[in-house]
This record gives sequence, C-alpha cells and structure tokens, in this order.
Amino acid sequence: MGLFSKEKSPEAPNRSKREKCWESRDIYFRCLDRIDVVNPLDKNVQEKIRKNCSKEDSQFQKDCVASWVKYFKEKRPFDIKKEKILREAAEQQANAKIEK
Repeated sequence: MGLFSKEKSPEAPNRSKREKCWESRDIYFRCLDRIDVVNPLDKNVQEKIRKNCSKEDSQFQKDCVASWVKYFKEKRPFDIKKEKILREAAEQQANAKIEK
C-alpha cells in the first residue's frame, strides 16, 4: 500500500472496542494464570493452551486487532517479571523497616 493508495487502512478501534479487547485479554490471561503459563508464545506450552484456553484465546483474537494480540502476548512475560520484582522490592523494604 503506497503513500497515495486508494485502499483504506483499518479503522482505529474506538473506545468501546478497546475496552472489549482489554476485557477479552484479561479473561484470556486469567486462563493462562490458572494453567501456570507465563509466556503464551512459548512453543512448549501451545498444546496446554489449546486444551485449556482455546475459547478465551479465540475470543481475544476476535475482539482485538492482530497487532494488539501480538503485542499483549509478547508483553505478558515482562509484565509478570516486573510485577514480581516490584513485589519483592516492597517486601524487602517492609522487612528493612521492621528491622530498624
């Protein structure tokens, strides 16, 4: 598609579509949490996801733009790691206050 192409690019999701996407993402990610899957793109867990979360994954892919699905799935392991580090830091800080 060139700069002056007559083809229309996909319309950006409006607010309600974004909210629906986020809701479907959260439902899918809760399913992954239940089956202890951190990285949904890991080839070693694809069968486990297919068996346990295929309905949620399908809905997620239906409700979100494909680039968003890819982004959220790639971002998930980093978000989980970040949350764990922040939680550990908070615990260490709380323990340091108790020791004083």
